[in-house]
Amino acid sequence: MIFELKAEYGFASVDTEIHLWHLVREGGTVALCDRTMTVDSRTRSSADLRDIFPERLCPACRQRYCELLPNMTHPAPAAPAAHSGA
Repeated sequence: MIFELKAEYGFASVDTEIHLWHLVREGGTVALCDRTMTVDSRTRSSADLRDIFPERLCPACRQRYCELLPNMTHPAPAAPAAHSGA
């Protein structure tokens, strides 16, 4: 599943500073937080997530995105075999 970022603007107009970034499925308009975004909202690749300050990403979208990520934990390595002191 591919996501992209969509901008939520402040209250004045579309030309104002971006208030928050939301995560939507690529080509979609409904954010992971269930907010409906406008089609003409500025869009960025989800690869740009690392360039966005955490406080500028919708917290609900971030939480849902993390829940959707595959489990990245790996099993602990096996303990080395004990040497006999014989």
